[in-house]
Amino acid sequence: MKRFENGKYCTFPHAIEFLCRPYEQIFPILTSYPELENYLSPFIDAWQGNAQEQLQGQIASAKIPLTRMISPQLYWIMTGDDFTLDINDPKEPKILCVGNNPDRQNIYGAALGLYNSRIVKLINKKGMLKSGVIIDELPTIYFKGLDNLIATARSNKVAVCLGFQDFSQLKRDYGDKEAAVVMNTVGNIFSGQVVGETAKTLSERFGKVLQKRQSMSINRNDVSHSFNTQMDSLIPQSKISTLTQGMFVGSVSDNIDQRIDQKIFHAEIVVDSEKVKADEARYRPIPILTDFKDDTEDKSKMKFVIQKNYEQVKKDVRDLVEREIERIKEDPVLCRLLPKGI
Repeated sequence: MKRFENGKYCTFPHAIEFLCRPYEQIFPILTSYPELENYLSPFIDAWQGNAQEQLQGQIASAKIPLTRMISPQLYWIMTGDDFTLDINDPKEPKILCVGNNPDRQNIYGAALGLYNSRIVKLINKKGMLKSGVIIDELPTIYFKGLDNLIATARSNKVAVCLGFQDFSQLKRDYGDKEAAVVMNTVGNIFSGQVVGETAKTLSERFGKVLQKRQSMSINRNDVSHSFNTQMDSLIPQSKISTLTQGMFVGSVSDNIDQRIDQKIFHAEIVVDSEKVKADEARYRPIPILTDFKDDTEDKSKMKFVIQKNYEQVKKDVRDLVEREIERIKEDPVLCRLLPKGI
């Protein structure tokens, strides 16, 4: 897609629409480019070998998940070139905020995962500004390469902050192995009340400490005292399971030139409301890139703009396919790629 008009059609919606075209059109177009020919070879062999059922099954397995993402609203978001995704570019720094929809979590989660994967590749480089990747409710999206980002981003001045309710959510949606890597790679942990396996894991992570114990026995003749030492959990699982609101446990990491003696904590985090208000008073208004204000009662203006963009994407792909088919027809070498009737 990036070959045409300086990448004008190189968007995810255009790619979805192109893949939804009949494979009698897709295969000849893609095979006409030498750098793509080898990738299409197995499909071309199946197509020319009359293995239609097998081929249709393979293509359908790729199309079905993509067709779930077809919607005018999603097409509007994922087209256009309002800004680039290199958010920590020293020349054009940006703040990008995206959100998921609980009602369409599986659909939008895939789109967000695509953005995240691309952003990570662009920001995790040398010579960029300090930046942060903050993800709340991590299990609602799939973040490819998250473990590698945590391990390498610190050296590139990228801070990664992940928020989720429980480790079991992460295991359910990311799998045991990847969830374990994420949990063991992070250097700083802040946790409120959690129970079960998560509380046990945190207690084990905080380690044990040598504690003195005193016991006293009383009988008719005298009172005896005994003292002993025992290794006990620094923050027991039962304590983590009964934390009240505002109380947190956690651990922090330090640098070689910035030592932190007390790395494990169990305390109440007090918010300085006066300082928060002072900071908010200095906030600058966010510039308006696109005005979505719609005074009509049924929001018809916004719907019209979004629907028009949706139809334009479809038209772009139809025109692109027609131009490519004509190009192949006019080429005496490539024209053999087209089946009869096209």
